[in-house]
Amino acid sequence: MANGLTPLTELEAINEILATSSESPVSTLEENQVIDASLAMNTLRATSVEVQTVGWNYNSEDGVSLTPDQNGEVILPPNVLRVDTSGESASTNAVQRGPRLYDKGNRTYQFTGNVTVDWVLGLDFEELPSTARMYITIRAARKYQDRYFGDQSTHSYSAQDEQIARAAMLQEEMDSNDANMLADSQFMIKLRGRS
Repeated sequence: MANGLTPLTELEAINEILATSSESPVSTLEENQVIDASLAMNTLRATSVEVQTVGWNYNSEDGVSLTPDQNGEVILPPNVLRVDTSGESASTNAVQRGPRLYDKGNRTYQFTGNVTVDWVLGLDFEELPSTARMYITIRAARKYQDRYFGDQSTHSYSAQDEQIARAAMLQEEMDSNDANMLADSQFMIKLRGRS
């Protein structure tokens, strides 16, 4: 039976950020909104990119096969935050340059076949797990307060609030990763290689 509780929306997150500086909430994310809401939205989105670029289980994909287009170029989706060649393409030193993959070893954007990559994608706020939304909101609220107001007497989140939210997000990451510490740790891999 649903109780009506849902994860934080982007609008609610922006209003939470505005509340840290006693600003009035907004009812829409339309472009012609008040400056404070626009600054809060920009801070939230920049913080979301910062947090997501690290790469988490929810926004990372391994072994993605990319096919060059008719010009031999590999065009990446606009929301790729990080990319690295992997699998059979691991020996190719390719990096992201704008929307394209660039082969540094051969100094070209041209690829003759499929390229396998691991990538980190930037997801919209509503696509993130609830713990990530909370952590990003609290972190963005602290940054917003520090950048635009810097008044310690106004309500703002503490470093402890941010650490608690980060710990919850890390716990969800460990739970969703289904990692076996003994089987997956680099230390155990090295130990098995010695036998």
